[in-house]
Formats: sequence, C-alpha cells, structure tokens
Amino acid sequence: MPPIPLETIQHPLFIKKGLTLQILRTDKTDPIISGNKWFKLKHNLIEAKKQNYKTLLSFGGPYSNHLHALASAGKANGFNTIGIIRGEEHLPLNPTLSDVTNQGMKLFYINRQTYRNKHQPEVIQQIKELIAAEDPFCEGKSADQFYLVPEGGTNALAVLGASEIASFIPDDADYVCVPCGTGGTMAGIITGLNLLNSHKTKVLGFPAMKGGQFLKSAIHELLNTQKKVSVITQWELLYDWSFGGFGKINQQLALFIHDFEKKYQVELDPVYTAKMMCAMVSMVDKDFFPKGSKIIAIHTGGLQGKRGMNKKFQAFLSKEK
Repeated sequence: MPPIPLETIQHPLFIKKGLTLQILRTDKTDPIISGNKWFKLKHNLIEAKKQNYKTLLSFGGPYSNHLHALASAGKANGFNTIGIIRGEEHLPLNPTLSDVTNQGMKLFYINRQTYRNKHQPEVIQQIKELIAAEDPFCEGKSADQFYLVPEGGTNALAVLGASEIASFIPDDADYVCVPCGTGGTMAGIITGLNLLNSHKTKVLGFPAMKGGQFLKSAIHELLNTQKKVSVITQWELLYDWSFGGFGKINQQLALFIHDFEKKYQVELDPVYTAKMMCAMVSMVDKDFFPKGSKIIAIHTGGLQGKRGMNKKFQAFLSKEK
C-alpha cells in the first residue's frame, strides 16, 4: 500500500466558519497509476492473473484517465492491454493516447452508437472478432480471450479496492467529499468506513456529469456486491456541480482552479476534483457544514487529463485579463 499524504489547507473561508479542511492526496499514490485508479485496478489485476488471462481490455474516451492507468498497470504486471476508444481515430495521437501506446496498449476505435452498447453480448462478440482478425500481440488470435475491465474500472472488485482508501481517513472526520464518475470510489469509501465502524463520518458525492441522479441506484447496487457490509454510514449525492456536463469547463471553474493552485500548491483536475472543491467552497459560504466540522476532500488524481482542456482553460483565463 503506498503512503498517501493528508494535507491541511488553510483556506480563509473554512477558517472563518470554524471548519477544518484536509485533502487526501491519492493523486500521489503513483506517478502514472495515480488516484482512485490505483485502488480500483488492484483487485482486478489480481483476479485476471488468478484466472490466467494474458490480456486486459477496457473502454474509454480519447483522454481517459482509466485507460492511461490501465496501460501502465498492465505493463508493470506483465499483461497485454487493449483500449476500445469512443469515436474515430485522429492522427497524430493526443498526449493521452500517445502515452498508452508507448506502454504497449493496442487501440481499436468504435463509433459512438456502438460504444453506447459496449457491454451488450453482441457488441463484445464484434470486438472479439475485430481483435482476432488483427491478432495485435501475435499470439495466434488468443488476444480475443481477454479479461474485461468495465469503463472507468468500476465493478465489485474495484469497490473492494477503493474500500482501502477509508483506512487513510482520520477517525474523527465528520465529512468525506468524493468526486463521482461511475460511483465505484464512493461506494468503496462507504464500504471501507463501515468495515472500520466509522459511522460518525458522512460521505458526500459530487457527480461530474449532468443528470447524475442515476448514480444513486448505481451506488446502492455496488454496495450490495459487498456482501459482508451492513451499510450504516450516511451518504448523499449533490448534483448541481457539473459545470455544464462531463468533461466540460467554464470560466468560473477555470478561474477557481487557477486561484486554488496558485494559493495552495495543489494541482486540480478539471473533470473531477476541481468541480468538487469549487462546490465545497460554495457550500461553506452557504453554511452547509456545521461549525467545528472536520472535512476530508478526496483528490482522485486524473491530472494527465488536464492536457485535453489546456486550450479552453487558457482561453477562459485570457478573457479575465
């Protein structure tokens, strides 16, 4: 288990309201397999090795943090890796896809309509045939026998891995704030807090996409995969902080990131952690948290994905000047 720093942030608004803010820097777990991805992939890799798979396959967009981590983790653990990319191929490859191919990942592209149905059996069969026809690893077409890791890496094994994050959360924490994509990390932290009997702590989730209400049932289903856990820890999802939608950024968020990074020397990714931190500051201003609360924000990494937003980010900053 890598060490994870817990950094106290001396934010004047939190201090004024009598609150303590600390950031759990899971982005520091590994230079490449950083943040929640390290935990979500851990038990999936163990299971793939246990079942004697040689190849890992998963899905993602052109700037996918998940595929970026999977490519590196696969190479480090002796697996071939395949990434199924949403949309058309564009050359030259962007920095993320260039990184994953340098780690040995083979890329296949499928159109957006097919991608939406990516876990349907007939689509999986099409993907197997596509891979077998190319035989990317020259193994006599065995590469179509792969261990499937879901998009974002979220499944029961990912929840088990993410539950380990809870051991780094102080016992006296009143709130834990978590950015949400597929809900796996939040479900894992809830699971871990329950196992540690940390029932005083409430978990708040911040969906990074519009219409994130589906995550409530998704998280319930993920919690149900952890049979030994009786869920006592309270949790809640806050849906109003997508800033336009998944992978979107606006001027408010760009200025917040610029100001926060300059003042506190903590780099934020625009897709997940930055949205959560901006939301938290606004909630503190509106007295959401009772005075005296100790609040832990989970930094889920994903900093490599910032490269896909640099142009928009700089454009918003330029408008302010």
